[in-house]
Amino acid sequence: MFIPKNLYYTKNHLWLRKIGLYDFCIGITDFAQKEIGEIDLIEFNVEGNIIKEAVSWGSVYGINETFPLISPCECEIIAVNTILNKKPSHINTDPYSYWFLSISADICTSKFLTNEEYIQLIK
Repeated sequence: MFIPKNLYYTKNHLWLRKIGLYDFCIGITDFAQKEIGEIDLIEFNVEGNIIKEAVSWGSVYGINETFPLISPCECEIIAVNTILNKKPSHINTDPYSYWFLSISADICTSKFLTNEEYIQLIK
């Protein structure tokens, strides 16, 4: 299982890639996509452009299970990856290239897991 070193992780199996001073992309980990199975649908439940911490902002539906998307922090949505509306199974082939949201948040990255900590979590 591939777990990149340059990302931040959450206990809810999301990854965050820093793309600016306060900007991040969010996706699900390789571990999560394998647990979900082939992904049929990604549903975003976002009203407005602000998401509160620990609030569900969507779900990923697969053949094995439905996976809730829980916000790791309070953030502002910059963009939603609409490519996944047409072919959500892209996540199964390359979970670290296909992100769900691009967000802006003034957060301390030390609150997230490193790849070593995430590896210990999923063992």
